[in-house]
Amino acid sequence: MSLEGRTDLKQPGDTEDPAEDPILQRLRSVVKDNPDLMEAARVYEVILPALRDAEITVRPISMTAAEASAKLERGVPLLHDVPLEIDDQEVCGLMMRLASALERSAGQNTAHADAARSIRLALDEGKLDVSSLLPDIAAGVSEGISSAAQNLGLDSGMFRTLLSDAMEPFMRQWCRQLGPLADGVPWDHGQCPVCGAAATMAELQGNNQAKHLRCGSCGADWTFRRLRCLYCGNEDHQTLGLLYTEDHNDKMRVEVCDRCHGYLKVITAFAPTPAEMLAVEDLATLHLDYIARGRGYSRVEAL
Repeated sequence: MSLEGRTDLKQPGDTEDPAEDPILQRLRSVVKDNPDLMEAARVYEVILPALRDAEITVRPISMTAAEASAKLERGVPLLHDVPLEIDDQEVCGLMMRLASALERSAGQNTAHADAARSIRLALDEGKLDVSSLLPDIAAGVSEGISSAAQNLGLDSGMFRTLLSDAMEPFMRQWCRQLGPLADGVPWDHGQCPVCGAAATMAELQGNNQAKHLRCGSCGADWTFRRLRCLYCGNEDHQTLGLLYTEDHNDKMRVEVCDRCHGYLKVITAFAPTPAEMLAVEDLATLHLDYIARGRGYSRVEAL
């Protein structure tokens, strides 16, 4: 099975041939290695380029290096407790485009298409007050979002995903602005120093294979100790371990902790993975999630 030849995937404003798009190229490679991921890849191929190419207006956040340093030293991510000025119409517009793209790409998955269509129509008819939900997305709180979806009979999982996705271009812009303020400031936590989201995965970067945690929400990149659980802080090598695939591929593995039973996927990436590609790499390593969960490990709350 192949993703090639799907001309309906090109998004408005694209100038690049989809066949040459690095996101689509990587997704084709992922599906070639694991055909079972075809359906997920079809969703990613309409969502990820649209998020990367979204034209949005982001108001800069006023924060000095000293203020950022003081905040991080207290263990508080930079975006927490900061008023985020977001044009909710831009978020709604992006959500509608994403829902429409999912609706068109659903193929024979009628339930998927119906869920996307219901969300698109609710947004178009002004039944959803997205502006009231944006703070919950920024803070990683899902209760209000699920409640709003259920009140309108919408698929809460898809609605929450679309809202989170629509926020990503904003989060990445803020990360590009505020991320440099975190450079050189100690941050030994499993949550992102910019937005506070839990790390999606780890990368071993550069010739010295330094361990970096990556945030799938805003794209942040921060160093972390090699022999330490990001969830509970365990540094006892006797209760920390590694899981590999059957071919013992040394380019990807899972770090596990027998104290809190948490796990973290780790890949080798000599250069940092671009923010827009993190979701693809997360999908490409989905088999590692199955391996870890099959052994009784899970993603838990980080310190």
